[in-house]
Amino acid sequence: MGRVVAAVVLALLLTGQQVLAAGFAVYEWSARGIALGGTTMARRPDASVVASNPAAMTGMNGTQIMTGLVGVAPMATVSIEGEESCDGESNVWVLPHAYAVTQLGERYWLGIGAFNRFGLGTEFDENWAGSDSVYFASIKSVSLTPVLGMRLTDTWSIGLGAEANYFEFTQKKKIASGAYDLKVQGDDVGVGVNLSTWYAPADWLSCGLIYRSAIDVHPRGEADSDLPSAFGGNNLNGDADGEITLPDSWSLAMCVTPTERLSLEVDVTRTGWSSYEELDIRINGANPSGAIVKDWKDAWRLGIGAEYALTPAWDLRAGYVYDETPIRTERADYMVPANDRQLFCAGLGWHDQAWSVDLGYTYLLINDRKGATIYGSGGTSETADFENGDAHLLGLSLAYRF
Repeated sequence: MGRVVAAVVLALLLTGQQVLAAGFAVYEWSARGIALGGTTMARRPDASVVASNPAAMTGMNGTQIMTGLVGVAPMATVSIEGEESCDGESNVWVLPHAYAVTQLGERYWLGIGAFNRFGLGTEFDENWAGSDSVYFASIKSVSLTPVLGMRLTDTWSIGLGAEANYFEFTQKKKIASGAYDLKVQGDDVGVGVNLSTWYAPADWLSCGLIYRSAIDVHPRGEADSDLPSAFGGNNLNGDADGEITLPDSWSLAMCVTPTERLSLEVDVTRTGWSSYEELDIRINGANPSGAIVKDWKDAWRLGIGAEYALTPAWDLRAGYVYDETPIRTERADYMVPANDRQLFCAGLGWHDQAWSVDLGYTYLLINDRKGATIYGSGGTSETADFENGDAHLLGLSLAYRF
């Protein structure tokens, strides 16, 4: 059990992440979750509830381990006013996940998970019109989360958990009128907590609630530029550091089971993106171009999912998500060239007494954004349109119960 989680932690650290949700949050924590639009907080649980609602572990028996992969193929076009439009580089990003849950007795359950809660992957041609802001940006973020579930009554459970979040940031851009490169990279580990509950007052009704705390990270690393020292290159090589608060969030879910075969769940999430006020990257203790104001706003995410037991062994799933962007049009960002999103989800699962195999697919459609204002260094700004943004997500998970 421990080897599975350790192997996936290593894979996560070596794998790039892509923006999957508004801002740079990630909710694709299992193939079943992908097929259901992430609505796994209150319904019949599997091991991935370590990520979505640890209190629901108390609805499981024995021990279950799960591992899997999610592949993401995104695309978007940016058109800067007066310049030729540019498509993002075509990439496929792979996100592994792993969980283990075991029952300790009649009242206690223990779980551990390794998965992505935040991720970013944006890449353009290095000579595109916006390269002086960014032509490559990535966030690699891995959450290692041990959790404890406690059954207080026959109908009410709570969950307590800690989170160690490894956070790595990389940015590449052009400087000196596009003649030279600047790369900044740093990493850090931040710590947070989560509190959750699961309440099932009737066979046909269950509810879930989880709070995830904000996490402060202070990435530290190196800056590297090929700008000659005669033009100030010494000031762009050396120690680099920054700071960011990964946002807190509240998620609430309700699941109804009108028949033995059908379950319907609605999830609502509020994420505190207003904590992301500015991007301030310091090189040798100073920011040569000044901090860039972000001024993001808190955002909502609404998901609806349905699961139908076609046979005793096969389940059909579908979901829909509306994901609100936290980015204001007047403070847009080439690192996250996006807008509000809609996710259309489907999948199926097979299981017997011991094994489960789940397959999930999501088509992510990003609404176009016209007339976005992007601020660069020194207070300069330009206007751009974000168009034709979408992504295909395919996930596979394998679980074993004993």
